[in-house]
Amino acid sequence: MKSAITRAISWARGEDGHALAELAIIVPFLVVMLAAVCEIGRFFQNYTTLAKSTRAATRYLSNHQLTTLELDRAQSVAVCGKLACTDTDKPLLPNLSKGNICIEKTGSPKTLTVTVRIPRTDSPCSPMTGASKASAYVYSPIFDIGAILGSSFSLKVPIAPRTTMYYMID
Repeated sequence: MKSAITRAISWARGEDGHALAELAIIVPFLVVMLAAVCEIGRFFQNYTTLAKSTRAATRYLSNHQLTTLELDRAQSVAVCGKLACTDTDKPLLPNLSKGNICIEKTGSPKTLTVTVRIPRTDSPCSPMTGASKASAYVYSPIFDIGAILGSSFSLKVPIAPRTTMYYMID
């Protein structure tokens, strides 16, 4: 019995508590790093989704007449991946709408290129006739890293991909 008591006392006097203290110091940094990696991954996934949607819409417009119907269909392709978005169709990304899509063309009187983009701010979009004016799409993070760190840092930044292709008709 004496050996069990001496083992308990020597265990209590040991340095096993240091590991727990080190873990308590390191865990908050690991949580912040994990949150940052997750948010950066989500940001690039959202950017890639928007870049592919603008590419698909531009590809559609480069092979169709630039009528109001076709411009609306291109915006639908960019928003929900279909030629016609209904109320039940889910957008490719949260809060993405036709109001975020800017359609522009170059060349006059003959159209040379068609551009579909999501503007960085609300002001610089100069849409072509029949297309609506567009507003910026702002990424909405899950983790508010600024609040976690106690700073004003935020990942709520605009995502602004653009795709330009040659107009293939005429």
